[in-house]
Amino acid sequence: MNERKKLTEAKYFYSRMVEEQRNRDNFSHNLSAFLSSSRSVLQYAFSEVEKNIEGQKWYESHMSASSILRFFKDKRDINIHAKPVSPIAKYDATFKETLGISDSVSVTLRDKNGNIKEQHSSEFHSKSEGTKDQATIQVKYEFDDWNGNEDVLTLCQKYLEELERLIEDGVGKGFITG
Repeated sequence: MNERKKLTEAKYFYSRMVEEQRNRDNFSHNLSAFLSSSRSVLQYAFSEVEKNIEGQKWYESHMSASSILRFFKDKRDINIHAKPVSPIAKYDATFKETLGISDSVSVTLRDKNGNIKEQHSSEFHSKSEGTKDQATIQVKYEFDDWNGNEDVLTLCQKYLEELERLIEDGVGKGFITG
């Protein structure tokens, strides 16, 4: 009945997580809201099928077939009833430094008596004007209890995709209204 509305809300909080990756507190607040709104998709779907035996079987088959749906259901329950979910932050720093280089070559051509016949010199200077040292810091969050190698954002994106498929399948089969 309100599955799509809650899915849209979860997508909003996901987009905020993407934007707030560098701010751990904001990221965590948006993750908490994401967990709640995305879990509501499943709760609304279940409330629509709970009095329909075939609908219940459909719902349970989706839940049992998806480790991601089960994982996030449990994450939300932990976040609400036990303690705030706090993923591990892993930082990757890259530093770029620009150096100026100069070189020179001197060539002296002498005759057999040692007299200078020709003399050439050249200098090479690399341009380092306008360049600056740069540092790039990236952060990725991980759930310590997820068996896969996906980071939090990748896993959340997969979860959203699974929720979309569940809604489309349920609506298509007439079990939920979406």
